[in-house]
Amino acid sequence: MKANASLPVALAALVVLAGCSGVGLPGDGTTTQEPPRTTDVEENVSAAFVVDGERVSVTLEVANAPEERSRGLMYRQSLPRNHGMVFVYGQAAPRTFWMKNTLVPLDIVFVAANGTVVDVAHADPQPNATDAELRRYSSDAPAKYVVEMRQGFANRTGVGPGAELAFNESRPTTES
Repeated sequence: MKANASLPVALAALVVLAGCSGVGLPGDGTTTQEPPRTTDVEENVSAAFVVDGERVSVTLEVANAPEERSRGLMYRQSLPRNHGMVFVYGQAAPRTFWMKNTLVPLDIVFVAANGTVVDVAHADPQPNATDAELRRYSSDAPAKYVVEMRQGFANRTGVGPGAELAFNESRPTTES
């Protein structure tokens, strides 16, 4: 991870990420502040991926409760450019996701507790696949946050291992 003086402040102020539209591992339920309650537009957070000193601004819906993480981006027909969802967990752990009922191809960005991107998976929809047939996308290292963006975002912006995620507002936390 590159040194960035604003990262600890931004992370303390906000950090969000966690999983694909489908199923992720449950969080541990710990909460350090009052979290957003829904993934409604009013609950979006602003963040940026920092790649080689350049910031790529994104708008993220927050999925911090188990039912929100389970639903994710299912059934969405499209996603606006630089708009996605951040899945928030109580602690970093290996994360695995699938694309059940997800119609939009996604980049799944796994992020460590310190805001560093650990890896990116490029996930394609699998219409009519059974649960057993669905591909699983797993993090290479423990992730506290997972961000889903429209597929192509990571390649277009250079987001990959070592990039940083910084939030522009207070950090979303898991809902108990």
